[in-house]
Amino acid sequence: MPLLPLIMPCVDELLRMSRRAVLAALASVHPARGAAPVLVDCTAGNGHDTLFLAEAGGASCRVWAFDIQKEALIKARERVAAAGVAERVAFLLAGHEAIAEMLPAAVQGEITAAVFNLGFLPGSDKRQITRAASTLKALETLQTWLAPEGLISVHSYAGHPGGAEERAAVRRWFEGLAWSSWRVASYGFINKPNNPEELFLARKRA
Repeated sequence: MPLLPLIMPCVDELLRMSRRAVLAALASVHPARGAAPVLVDCTAGNGHDTLFLAEAGGASCRVWAFDIQKEALIKARERVAAAGVAERVAFLLAGHEAIAEMLPAAVQGEITAAVFNLGFLPGSDKRQITRAASTLKALETLQTWLAPEGLISVHSYAGHPGGAEERAAVRRWFEGLAWSSWRVASYGFINKPNNPEELFLARKRA
């Protein structure tokens, strides 16, 4: 199955593109493998992506949500609980670079989709940001922890201090992935005046 129903209108919102790609991965991975979906929200924030993953994955899915800020996890937990899907999610007060240490070894090679929303928690201390070193470590881990046909989605913002450097590092990392094993696409708005953003979608080939 293609990474996206290629190509949707390129002016579509990047968040919608990411979510459609996650749905495509869910449809591609699980009918073939017969396993429950394993999903990772690498930057839980206020819980919007966490809730989406928990609902999209269905009753049998397991979602792990990472964040280094306790206030973010509290908000994310409240959002998921209000939707009635709290039992599907494990919240981890840790950075996404700790995926290999925090997730059960049994899910190595079984992750259907991992979602990153880089930058800072909206409405909070803008000095608390994701950084290139930890993001790249998480991506390195996901190379082997992702299931065949699984997806990595990275929504990167460059309008805050450190954001442009992180986005550039993430782009270089994706550019280095072998064509024989990965398909990677990037999307962005070339005329957006403020807070430029870029979405990277990477599908691991079977």
